[in-house]
Amino acid sequence: MGEHANQVSAAIDRWEERGLIGSDLAETLRSEVAEHAERTTRRLSQYVLASTGGVLLLFAGIVFLRWAWPHLGVEGQSAILAATGVAVVLGGMRLESERRWRPASYLMQTAGIGLLLAAFVHSEAVWPDGSIAGFVVGIVSLVTPIVLTASSMRRNVVMPAVHFVAGFAFLAVFLDRTTELTGDEIVWCLDAVMVAAMIALVYMLRTDPDLERRPWALNAFVLAMGAGFVLVGLTAVGPLSMSDDAFVPLDVWLWLSAGLTLWGVHRAPPGLRRGWFQSLLAWEVLGWALLGCLTVGVTFDAGPWLALLLVGGVGVLSFLHADRHGFGALMTAASVAFITPVWWWSVDTAGALGGVFALAATAALLFWASGRRDRIDSSAG
Repeated sequence: MGEHANQVSAAIDRWEERGLIGSDLAETLRSEVAEHAERTTRRLSQYVLASTGGVLLLFAGIVFLRWAWPHLGVEGQSAILAATGVAVVLGGMRLESERRWRPASYLMQTAGIGLLLAAFVHSEAVWPDGSIAGFVVGIVSLVTPIVLTASSMRRNVVMPAVHFVAGFAFLAVFLDRTTELTGDEIVWCLDAVMVAAMIALVYMLRTDPDLERRPWALNAFVLAMGAGFVLVGLTAVGPLSMSDDAFVPLDVWLWLSAGLTLWGVHRAPPGLRRGWFQSLLAWEVLGWALLGCLTVGVTFDAGPWLALLLVGGVGVLSFLHADRHGFGALMTAASVAFITPVWWWSVDTAGALGGVFALAATAALLFWASGRRDRIDSSAG
C-alpha cells in the first residue's frame, strides 16, 4: 500500500486499540482502505505503462522517419506527419470509450496533436506564406483545436484542457501563415488571447463553482497557467527584449500561480478543490528553488547571501506551512528550496572555516528542532 493508505491503516489500528471503534468495523475499514489503495496503484501503473508505451512509440516513429525521411519529398514528409497525427488522434479517441484504456487514450491524443502541429509547421516548406495553399493550411490549423475541443467537451475533463492549451500553438501557426505579422507581433496577439481566455475561465469558475456545467474548466485554467510561463518568457525575451531581466516576469508569474494554488488548497469552494493541488504547490516551490537562484545570480548579479534570504526564506516558510497542515510533498520541496542556496553558498565559500562552521551550526539546529518535535509529539500522545 502507499504511504497515505498506511497512515489510514495505522489510524484505524490506533482507534481500535483505544476502543473508539469495534473490531468488526475496524476490519471493514481496513478492507476498504486496501481495496482503494489497490485501485489507486492499478490506475497509477496504467499511466506509467501508457507513458512508457507512448515514449517507445515516439522512438519507433523517430527511427522510422530517420530511415524514410531522406527518401521522401517535402510533400511526402508533410503528408506522413499529418496522416500519422490524424491516425493517432482517432485511435486515442476510439480507446477512450474503454475505461481501462483512458490513460493511454489521453496520451495518444496528445501525441497526435503534437504530430499535427509539426505537420502544419513543416508544410511551410511545401506551400510558402502568401500562397493560397499556405492560407488554407493556416485556416485548417486554426479550426483543428476548435473542432477537437468541442468534440472532447462531451467526453471527458482532460482533453478539452489539452486542446485549449495546444490551441495557442495552432493559433501562432495560423497567424504566421495567413498574416504578415512579425514574430513579436504574433507573441503580443497570443498574450491578448491568453488574457481574454483566462478572464473567460475565471468567469466560468465563479459562475459554476461546482463544475456541473463545465467540468473541464478547472483543468483548462491550471494548464493555461502553465502555458502562461511559456508566453511570459517569450514576451520578455522577444518583444520586451529583457534578456537577463526575463527572469523577473517569470518570478512574478510563478508567485501568482503559487498564490492561486494556495487559494485552491485552503479557500476555494469545495467543488474547485483537488487533492493534487498540494503536489502542484510542491512543484511550484521546487520551481522557485531554481528560478529564484537564477534571478539572484543572473538578473541581480548578486551572491548566494541574497539567495539564502529569498529562496531559503521561502523554503523555511513553506516547511512551516507544510508541517502545520501535514503536506508531505510540500515539506520535501521546501527542504530542497532551503538546501539549494545553502549548497550554492557552501560552494562559493569552499575552504573558509566560517562556512564550515555555519553549515555545521545549521545542521545542529535542524537536528535539535527534529528532536524537539519528536518530544512534543510523544508528550502529546
